[in-house]
Amino acid sequence: MTNCGKCGEQVSEESRFCSHCGESLDEDGKQSRLIRRKNLWLVLLPLIAVLISSGAIFFTYNYEKAINQEVLGDKEKAVKMALDGKYMESEAILAEAVDKRPDFNAVQTELSSIRSALAMNSDLDKIDDYIDDNRLKDAKESLGTIQNQIINHNSKLTATLSPRTNELDSRITVKEISNEINQVDTIDNLAVKLDTLSGLNLEEAAKVREKISQKIVSLAVDKAEKAMDNKQYTDAVNVVDRGLQYVSNHEKLVKLKKRVIKEQTAFEKAEEERIKHAMQQAAKEDLKNKNDAVKILDVKLSNSEFGEMKVSGKVQSVATKIISSIKVNYDLVNDKDKVVKSSSSQIYPMYLNPGDKGNFEKVMYDVKGDLTVKVTDLEWYVE
Repeated sequence: MTNCGKCGEQVSEESRFCSHCGESLDEDGKQSRLIRRKNLWLVLLPLIAVLISSGAIFFTYNYEKAINQEVLGDKEKAVKMALDGKYMESEAILAEAVDKRPDFNAVQTELSSIRSALAMNSDLDKIDDYIDDNRLKDAKESLGTIQNQIINHNSKLTATLSPRTNELDSRITVKEISNEINQVDTIDNLAVKLDTLSGLNLEEAAKVREKISQKIVSLAVDKAEKAMDNKQYTDAVNVVDRGLQYVSNHEKLVKLKKRVIKEQTAFEKAEEERIKHAMQQAAKEDLKNKNDAVKILDVKLSNSEFGEMKVSGKVQSVATKIISSIKVNYDLVNDKDKVVKSSSSQIYPMYLNPGDKGNFEKVMYDVKGDLTVKVTDLEWYVE
């Protein structure tokens, strides 16, 4: 027994054909089969090689494509994290992406930008410390340098630092104003500082605004009180109104304004009464100056050293103004009260201030006898 070369079944050695598959069992048939098989492999081997090569290329392409997509995904993820301020995490992702694709320039560029952002962010931390230590000059110089670097770098990753640089710039401004407040002594100058802080949305700015508001109130109260002491009520109201312009509806200033107006009304009423009284008093004094400005202190009739009769006397000014050209008119009468002679004398000095005294005398050459003198009238001018 032997086996069929085609189907492998056992056949008789004498058989020329396989009883199972009909294959020829002679040598020529076997040789024919071998040739056919060889030819088949010659056809199949290149095809198999092509298939294997294509599969390898396809696998490599898909693998590289997957790596590219992974790197691009890492890049997008890293950029997003950087935009959220997570610079350290972003750098780690980009560094890994560069290891995977060193020839990706876009990833290299982003990694360079994020490292620049990290360096700048570290410098901003130092500026934070400068501000806390009140080293404002150093803080301003360093911040200006970083702001220029951000502009020159022209990257959206370093641009993410702009909000922080703006915040630090605001903090410097707030700190400067806070340091200057104690030296500012006018409401208008404080108002300028208050206006500068109005656009800054920081907790420190709110505290400094409150500090400025309190000083505006304090200055307004102090200046208004001084104006009231000097009876300058209009100035006091203006000062309070200027304070209320910047510290709207402040209870202390509102109450002070009401008090100023109340005192002003009382003062004006009292002043009106005073003026009225002064006018009445002036009228009385004017009347007195016109009608009763001179008081006779003494008047007498005596003999001179040569035997003539002499009239002499003393007067006093009871006027409220200077009077001048004072003249005393008098009569000389006998024992029967008959006027013997009428005459007059000028008072000297010519001008008398209020309360001053003056004298007069006159020798009567043409009268004799037992006579007395009676003052009949007084004349004067009010200066």
